Amino acid sequence: MKIERKSYKLYNKIQHYDWGTKNAEAFIPKFLGVQPILDEPYAELWIGAHPKSPSEIVINDKNYNLNDAIALFPNEILGEYVAAKFNNKLPFLLKILSAARALSIQTHPNKKQAELLHHKDPVNYPDDNHKPEIAIALDSLTAIAGFRPTNQIKEMLIKYPELKDFVGIDNYDCVVNGDEKELDENIKNLYNSIMMKSGDTVQVENIIRKLVEKISELDERSKEEKQFLEQYKLYGFDAGLISFFLFNLIDLKPRQAIFTDAGIPHAYIKGNIVECMANSDNVVRAGLTNKFQDVEVLLKVLNYSFGEYNIINQKQESDDVIFKTSANEFEVSLLSKSNEEKTFKSNDKPAIFIVLNGSVNIYCYDIKNQYVKGEVFLIPALVKDYKIDFNQNSELICVQVP
Repeated sequence: MKIERKSYKLYNKIQHYDWGTKNAEAFIPKFLGVQPILDEPYAELWIGAHPKSPSEIVINDKNYNLNDAIALFPNEILGEYVAAKFNNKLPFLLKILSAARALSIQTHPNKKQAELLHHKDPVNYPDDNHKPEIAIALDSLTAIAGFRPTNQIKEMLIKYPELKDFVGIDNYDCVVNGDEKELDENIKNLYNSIMMKSGDTVQVENIIRKLVEKISELDERSKEEKQFLEQYKLYGFDAGLISFFLFNLIDLKPRQAIFTDAGIPHAYIKGNIVECMANSDNVVRAGLTNKFQDVEVLLKVLNYSFGEYNIINQKQESDDVIFKTSANEFEVSLLSKSNEEKTFKSNDKPAIFIVLNGSVNIYCYDIKNQYVKGEVFLIPALVKDYKIDFNQNSELICVQVP
């Protein structure tokens, strides 16, 4: 049995996590052109071959899960280089993510840490793989990511002396009054203290109540303070709320992106994005969630890098954009064209495309297929070159292996 040299439509599954958008605000049904189920949250559309929720593909009139199809045709779909490098597996997972409210504050282990965690606790760490990821705003994204510059954290502590008892007087004084050369380490100790006390419901309730009362009385509030109060209404007495004063609060505009590597703390607060990551579902949670939290692991894998967070495509360039990152598993491009043809070469690697707007015709040798907004297609590696005919105001996301 052979696989044809053509493009293949992918049929993808929706995850209905409780933080997803609903009803008239539900982005994913609107994007797919379907009617949402009343009050059902639509959180993520998974595109790829992760065993939790693989895409489906039709090959020679037979339905397959994409991971099963790759197992049957590894060299044809992945190409010899990718198949050998990534053990006959598609190395990336692509998603459309739609958040009505905050996801958990989280980070991800590196490759070696992921292997150890999976071996020790496969239930909570289902993959032996790391999870570097990029988030590209489709309309907007509010998120927190990475520790803020140390001087900003210090100023925050001075503004909120109420934190002194919660984080410990010594930790507080070391940051506020200590040696500047030791500020990084002192903030690390302070954050460790916050997380170690995150399970103490009495102390957490006490400090969050004090902060809520103080911020509520302010005539003018910073965007961090506004988020603190907004998320408090949703999550109540959760130590993760303090993260809004420690991490960078980011507002992405369309076509802008952030990349989070191993150990970087982050949380998506609200917005609709394309997300691409290494093929993994490992998450170490730190707050704003009722799911499993592992403080001990979190503090081991956390990356304490301080500074303003880098925004990719800061200028919102309107032409084709390649979102460069350090990931070896994926490279994401955004292609925007109108009434134009372009020829591509596969370089013996697979590519997955999402049609964000408009429609395109795909020519692979003598086979033509058309795809419209909301549809996803795979170009297998055995297609050496192909042509895309962009119709009016067409926009594609393309993911390839670098």
